[in-house]
Amino acid sequence: MTKEMKQIFTRRITQANRTQLVVVVYDMLLTYLDDAKKAYSVDNMYEFVSDIEHARNCIAELRSSLNFEFELSKTLFSIYSFADRKLASDIYSFDAENLDAISKLFEKLRDAYHKVSKEDTSEPLMANVQGVYAGLTYGKTDINESFGNYGNKRGYYI
Repeated sequence: MTKEMKQIFTRRITQANRTQLVVVVYDMLLTYLDDAKKAYSVDNMYEFVSDIEHARNCIAELRSSLNFEFELSKTLFSIYSFADRKLASDIYSFDAENLDAISKLFEKLRDAYHKVSKEDTSEPLMANVQGVYAGLTYGKTDINESFGNYGNKRGYYI
């Protein structure tokens, strides 16, 4: 994942509510799976393993955030466990045979959560975050971004 993508995901996380945060984790997971495919295609096994490990960490985060009071959580837990096992087998066999199927699976889940997130009107989880204002000024080739709220007490506000 590029530094620019990390900044984009960080910005999205700071402004996300609960449902949008799940969508962000799915997007990160899909990005790592795409990066793993690219690394495998150029025989870069170090990056391949690293990207799959990052994807597995995203799956672990999704799995740990399930609320088992709902029946759907049990099904999602089984899906996450299955995907994690398949990715682990890809690491240890240095093979990318499961990446396409796992990507398609998580794309469908991501799309479902994205639809639900449009209906979620709850407040963002993080308050008192640094504001980002894009488009107030323009550079030669792109839009400049300005940052506000430089206080040292930014982030989760309890």
